[in-house]
Amino acid sequence: MSDILLTNEEKCAGCNKCIAKCPVSANIAYAVGGQNKVKVDQVKCIHCGECLDVCDHQARDFADDTERFFADLKQGGKISVVAAPAVRFNFDYKRLFGYLRSLGVKVIYDVSFGADITTWAYLKAIKEYKLDSVIAQPCPAIVNYVEKYKPELISRLAPIHSPMLCTAVYLRQYAGIKDKLAFLSPCIGKIDEINETTTQGLVEYNVTFRKVEEYLVRNHIVLSQYPEADFDGDTCGIGLTFSRPGGLRENVEHHTGDGGIWIRQVEGPQHAYHYLTEYAQRVKDGKPLPLLVDILNCMNGCNKGTGTAKDIPIDDIDYMMNRLKAAKVKEQSKKMFYKKVYALFAKFDKELRLSDFTCQYQDESGSVTVPDSSAAAIRPVFARLHKTTEDSQNINCYACGFGNCRNFAQAVANGFNHPDNCIDYNRQELAREHQEAMGKNREIEEMMAEVKVLSEARSAAASRLEERVRDINSAIQEVSLGSSENARSIEAINLEVLSLLQTANELRDSVRQVEAKLQSFTQASDEIVGIAGQTNLLSLNAAIEAARAGEHGKGFAVVANEVRILADRSKDTVASTQASVDAIAGQIEAIFSISNVLETKMDAVSSEITSISATIQEVTAKCQEIAATADSLVNKT
Repeated sequence: MSDILLTNEEKCAGCNKCIAKCPVSANIAYAVGGQNKVKVDQVKCIHCGECLDVCDHQARDFADDTERFFADLKQGGKISVVAAPAVRFNFDYKRLFGYLRSLGVKVIYDVSFGADITTWAYLKAIKEYKLDSVIAQPCPAIVNYVEKYKPELISRLAPIHSPMLCTAVYLRQYAGIKDKLAFLSPCIGKIDEINETTTQGLVEYNVTFRKVEEYLVRNHIVLSQYPEADFDGDTCGIGLTFSRPGGLRENVEHHTGDGGIWIRQVEGPQHAYHYLTEYAQRVKDGKPLPLLVDILNCMNGCNKGTGTAKDIPIDDIDYMMNRLKAAKVKEQSKKMFYKKVYALFAKFDKELRLSDFTCQYQDESGSVTVPDSSAAAIRPVFARLHKTTEDSQNINCYACGFGNCRNFAQAVANGFNHPDNCIDYNRQELAREHQEAMGKNREIEEMMAEVKVLSEARSAAASRLEERVRDINSAIQEVSLGSSENARSIEAINLEVLSLLQTANELRDSVRQVEAKLQSFTQASDEIVGIAGQTNLLSLNAAIEAARAGEHGKGFAVVANEVRILADRSKDTVASTQASVDAIAGQIEAIFSISNVLETKMDAVSSEITSISATIQEVTAKCQEIAATADSLVNKT
């Protein structure tokens, strides 16, 4: 079965009012992100509706069959309605009936008629079954409580159906109605009775007044726009008073005479469930018991039940009901000879079988986990809550919702609550945390003192560091300056070397030119030597010819001799010049060799100068980097 009581976790403020009001501890408190939240324990819940009333945050709601009922009607479903007596006081009910008929509802029957059957059956069962004490069962929350928490009282529950189911049985077995039945209901808990396996699906829908009102508003349905329609079928008697506190008692006393039997009337969750505990004890002790316990969960009866809007003043309801009751008493009572006869009961005696309206109950206590309340279970929880003394274990405030430290500890032990829900625990935790914080503060103060000393030492060290860094920076600046000057000197030397290389190249070019001239001169000398040789040969020939000529050739012989002398001198001069040329050529070769060596050396010097210059630049850059780092260290200190 789907959940009936719903919790909107976002709206839940964790105020624990629902825990305080719940008569059966059917709430589970838990923490979400450090915030307390409370949800319904669906198995334990008896659908008393107390949490709905007490929640200021609209975090609790309930589910019923209203939406499904209207949806099935729109789909053409064959549905008839049985309406609780309280419908008269929560709606303009005849207009509501007119609207329902417009949707296709076949029959609308008054459950007040079923209440008359219930009263008749109660009295008849008490007499025929010789019952000495009966707990009335029209209220499903009461039945749920007995089945789950007081199974020893199941035998004391009236063996007769509620007015709703008495009406349903009558329609099925005596009026021939085969449609699905929807109960127009003032009660959330009626869904449990409807879904009970022993009721054989007599009723299909629990359609609560409150959800019907919400449906009408949401769908903009104005009842005044629909024609009036009334109940179908048999007219009820004073069963219509069932919906107010003591309604069953009114009916029974009307039929038995005032004061004729002992009837205990109890209403409201703060009284009803406590009374049932007392009643169970009286049964156990064999003490006298009321013949009838007219007991309801709702203080104001079904007219302001858990499934209603509860916005009708109780005195307005009583005023209208009293007038209706008076009319019904007059209508149903008639004199027959010497006594009054209630017409409906005469009809029931004639037409109905008591066995058709009897019911059975189930022991549901096995579905409810019995919390471990042993000292062994609670003792560690108390220790965790810092409740180590008798007084601390009996503070019994209501902050947790229980109003009883032992019950709260039991809930924690069984996983239904958590320690943070205890204000005394939180107070002690705060005190402990405060002490811890004070200790931490003292530690912090001591640490701060140490930090102060360290800070002062650090400041002094920083000052020394700053001074040393400045010295380093100054030295680095000097190194950097010297490196810059060295770089400039090296650059000047490099330029001079380059100039020397250029001069050497120019010298080599000039020597090559001289060498070329010497080669030309040598060639000319060779030619002169050749000419001198030829001249010498010619002078020899001339001398020979002069000799032959005798006296006539003497003059020519003198000339020939002078020519020979000139040729010899030319040859000697050329020979002497050639020796000088050879010496010059050797010197030129030496100059070439020296120039080559000089060029090689100058290239090596230039390469070394370039390398030294690069190294100086790198040193300068490193000096600048070191200076920047030193400045950064000074700034950080």
